[in-house]
Amino acid sequence: MHIAIKLASTSFICFKATSANAANWAQLAGERAQNTATPYIPDKWHRNQKTSVRPMWSARWGHALVVLNQAVARSYLTDEENSARAKNDRPVLVLLGGDDGRLRDSKNNTQDMGIGSGKLRNDVWIGELAHGSQSLWRVDDKYFNGGDKTFSPELIRSEMRWFLSNPGRIAPPSWPSESGSIIPLYYDEWIACQDSIKDDLIDPTICDDPPLYCFRDILLPGCQPQAIWKEDNMWSPRRGHGAVVANNKIFVIGGRAREQKRIEEWRLVGGIDGQKRFETIKDHSTTREELVLKNDVWISEDGSGSSWTLVNPGCRDHQEEVLMKTEVWSRDLSEPSLPKIVGTLGSKCYRTSDCYGISECRALGNTHEKVCVCPMFSPREHHSVAIQHRFKVNDDSSVYAQDVIYVVGGFINVKQSFCSNRSCGSVDGYRLAIDDAWMSSDGRHWFQFKAAFSMSFIGRGGHTSLIVRPSYQFGNMSKTDSRDRLLIFGGEALNPYEFNTTYLNDVWEVSLPTEPCCLPSDGCSDESQLYNHSCLPRASDWKGITHTAEWPARAFHTSAYEPPSSSNQFVHRIYLMGGKNAIQDFHDVWTWNLANDVTWRCDYCTVDSDKVSTALVPTSDQQVTKRSENDAYLSIDLPLSSMKKFELPSLDKEAKLLNYTSRSTTIFLSDLDIATAAAVGVTTIKELASADLYRILKLRGFDYPGQFAREVRNICYLRALSLVLVEKCAIKQIPDLFFQNKALRERGQLANDDPPEISCGRGGDSNPCEDGDWDGCTPISGLAEVNVHGLGNVAVPQIKHNVSSVVTELFCRQLPGSRCYSASAFLDNRVVTLGGMGINGTTLYRDVWTRDEVFPRAFISLKPKSRTSQSKFSFDSSEAGAYFEYKIIKDGKDVIPWSVTTKSIGVDVSWLRRGWYTLFVRSVDPSGNRDDAFSTEVNVYRWYYVPPIPWGLLSGCLVAAIALTVGGYFEYRRR
Repeated sequence: MHIAIKLASTSFICFKATSANAANWAQLAGERAQNTATPYIPDKWHRNQKTSVRPMWSARWGHALVVLNQAVARSYLTDEENSARAKNDRPVLVLLGGDDGRLRDSKNNTQDMGIGSGKLRNDVWIGELAHGSQSLWRVDDKYFNGGDKTFSPELIRSEMRWFLSNPGRIAPPSWPSESGSIIPLYYDEWIACQDSIKDDLIDPTICDDPPLYCFRDILLPGCQPQAIWKEDNMWSPRRGHGAVVANNKIFVIGGRAREQKRIEEWRLVGGIDGQKRFETIKDHSTTREELVLKNDVWISEDGSGSSWTLVNPGCRDHQEEVLMKTEVWSRDLSEPSLPKIVGTLGSKCYRTSDCYGISECRALGNTHEKVCVCPMFSPREHHSVAIQHRFKVNDDSSVYAQDVIYVVGGFINVKQSFCSNRSCGSVDGYRLAIDDAWMSSDGRHWFQFKAAFSMSFIGRGGHTSLIVRPSYQFGNMSKTDSRDRLLIFGGEALNPYEFNTTYLNDVWEVSLPTEPCCLPSDGCSDESQLYNHSCLPRASDWKGITHTAEWPARAFHTSAYEPPSSSNQFVHRIYLMGGKNAIQDFHDVWTWNLANDVTWRCDYCTVDSDKVSTALVPTSDQQVTKRSENDAYLSIDLPLSSMKKFELPSLDKEAKLLNYTSRSTTIFLSDLDIATAAAVGVTTIKELASADLYRILKLRGFDYPGQFAREVRNICYLRALSLVLVEKCAIKQIPDLFFQNKALRERGQLANDDPPEISCGRGGDSNPCEDGDWDGCTPISGLAEVNVHGLGNVAVPQIKHNVSSVVTELFCRQLPGSRCYSASAFLDNRVVTLGGMGINGTTLYRDVWTRDEVFPRAFISLKPKSRTSQSKFSFDSSEAGAYFEYKIIKDGKDVIPWSVTTKSIGVDVSWLRRGWYTLFVRSVDPSGNRDDAFSTEVNVYRWYYVPPIPWGLLSGCLVAAIALTVGGYFEYRRR
């Protein structure tokens, strides 16, 4: 990304914004979980959506997410046409449904459950990244603390907003009745007037448009409740469903839903094999609210998800290959490959009208009884859905375009118990991960292009899939290959025949034709018929790219696709985030640029192995190395080797930094030091900060009375540094970052003056250090030794370590917490992820994060001329919504340590004394990224300051002198 910048002197400088090898994340919404900005913080327990000041969806998992109004570049359009489409788009996030209840075995409370809690949802929320402006973030100067220039997260505020488009609707509990009698109403009865199924009614005329007065009183004569309910119908509350935007419509497909259902007689006690049903109470209603798997398809065409139409009711029964594989209970003795008895008692039928939805009544094999067979994919959850834009350019240059939906895999339920001559058992059945694949252009007609239980592609659920356009290579494939690719990542494989679950880290691709299946130019007018069979992928189009990707095997992760653009150097990029396996939840982020190899890159996952320093202060023979700026971003769970000393670059003999120069790095610990610390159970920054007295003393060399262990040099300095890092990276309501201590903000004070008092122990004490609570490092006033039980006399350090100069160059990583069952998308040139479940199912998230891998670049837009009394600086940044940190140095010492300002406030240094000074400035964006390099042409300035002549003081002195002279003269005359 190249940006042109105009300085105060009207000269122009062009620079390239650099990308990090890893990336921090900025929090857009939710309860604040970072210290660099304030997200859109929603109301916590506000029940009335209409009066909510800051509405937002409840913490949840298993929700679906789509992007609306995002213009995607089309290859058959000109650059001007694509630019015009992109200029007018206003992409928004649409969140659909999910579950805001925890898993049944969870013991802890959820994190800010928000509005409502504990059930499946079918609400629809619209999220806008920017509100009324082009910037996602706003700098609010009213929160700037000008007194001591300390930073408040409220200075940078997210412009994201959430709006409730549809609160979710469910069927009334009972039919309307004048007599007051209660007749239960089932979900299927509530939606009976949907156009796709109303013809199955005995009397479809009940669905005719009702008179207007019926909407005022549904009990009036001539009013049919189901016709009135039609406009309120929508998909039932659910989780694990799929959603896509195709042909400018939102599609919701399948999932696990909550519905009011009638309990069939065959499922009641005594209701098996023709026996009479047993009822416990006379007139007892045989209904209950159930969790059921669905394969229905709903669409919304209003651009907001407010109104919905059922285009496919789906089935309650399985597709043929699932029945033939899992529910065959008797076979023909003369031909064992043919079934004789198939399915459950509930799937038995005589005609198609006996079956639900689009199921067909058929005889399978040599069966003498027919069963209901689903002509589309079986009801399922945690399947993957993807969308492909197909097109054909005709001879007359007209274009026929069509969006195609793909459904791959997922979890289905099959029966494995045998009762009489039918399968039975658990209502839900046994979970099976399936490996089939289907496609459709309208959601009504589905075509299978991969059969279940075939090939080496393992059945799976909780996986993700994406479709990418051509212009890249896989192995020996040519860049000129014009086919799109369906990519499939990881997932969970299981079946009821095995007693283990397998988590996958494979990557598959399916080569896809790019022309629509139904072309009007070929005489196709009915998409229910497949006129162009070449539009279906073949078995040979399935290829495994890798069976062991670099990322650990997982399921219930999210992925997103970033198409090539000028902002990413025109490369295709895949993001894979979070997920879980049998042991842990993941928080890692992996990227893949779709190059010739299949190497994935992990954010912050590399291990720095070349240790070069064992001393705290560099000596003449000590190696000082240049390292990645990512090393400066820490978390307290990182190994001790991650603690390094970063120093600003020095100006050359001509007082210049012509090229962008990164900071130099010094390593504190050697491999032997790290091994010594690990031997006592100290391996991370957090463990060092919380280490007890005996561990610290052992690292100082005190082992047993009269015996000494190997000493880790500068361990007390590193402990002081670890304590400050733990405090710095903790989320605070009013952050008071260590390097912005008020004592360091006093005008003219140097950073290497005497440090402030350090409290004893591991924080929290305000009293001076005493013998009883000593931590092994902190000086104790008046004591040179302390008698430690079991060790004898131990020397007390007499130095108060000041780590401010080091900690100001170390920053905290900002990442979403470990999570699974979340949702991600790519819009407006950024990846976002939201919601999900974490901490082994005990925490639900109600937040939105965006990844930012680009370091901002600060530049000095206004500066004083050297050898003048001009004193004002102004700064600007390559990123909107950034603030600035600046430092002024004189003779190698800090006159002003890193201090905070904004673009509109700037800096006034009129209080400086005469002399040479150097100013460094860096931009800080909402993700915590800072400038990674410095140059005197952009963000470093050296000048000679001349204080202005104090004319006011001189004039006052002159007036006073004249007054004294005149007064003295008159006094003399008086005498």
